[in-house]
Amino acid sequence: MSYARLFSDDVYVYAHSSGGVVCQMCSFGDMIETFYKAESTQEMVDHLKAHQKKGDSMPSDIFDKLWADDAENYPTKKA
Repeated sequence: MSYARLFSDDVYVYAHSSGGVVCQMCSFGDMIETFYKAESTQEMVDHLKAHQKKGDSMPSDIFDKLWADDAENYPTKKA
């Protein structure tokens, strides 16, 4: 699932196949590491709000979509 794509948005955010959500080609990264993998939906929301503060564009409904997929992207681990 892609939440934002390059060329139409300033960020590329998608659900990673191994779980979690990634901000790929992240402008906050350096030349070696250009992605950010959040450990929770709230962490990605906070990360994307920092992008917004910087002026990066993204879909207006990105936060709603991330929260709607929270249980799928970050399933609760059973003990």
